Amino acid sequence: MLKKTVLELVEPLFPFIRVLIVFLVEFYAVFDSRDVAGLDKFIDKYKNSDIDSISQFARGLQDDYPAVKNSLIYSNISNGPIEGLNNRTKMIKRRSYGRAGVELLNAYSVLL
Repeated sequence: MLKKTVLELVEPLFPFIRVLIVFLVEFYAVFDSRDVAGLDKFIDKYKNSDIDSISQFARGLQDDYPAVKNSLIYSNISNGPIEGLNNRTKMIKRRSYGRAGVELLNAYSVLL
């Protein structure tokens, strides 16, 4: 007797699982290849999908198309350093709640 894989057990219960797998594989392929034309094809293929979550996701990509396209084209540009600074600033602010005012905040700001 052969053992069934998880996919073989789940697919009869949830037939759309195969569509989701294909959807995710194609999505990752577009971003791995950094292919703008592939992004256009991906959006066109899935924006009218029968599965609401998939069509909503594809329409969201279409609504934010310039940002998504730029993320493919300019993959070496990141806002990570700015987000890190924002995170550190917010942590200092949270640590200062309920304590001494400006003096403590100034002492923490040296850490930035």
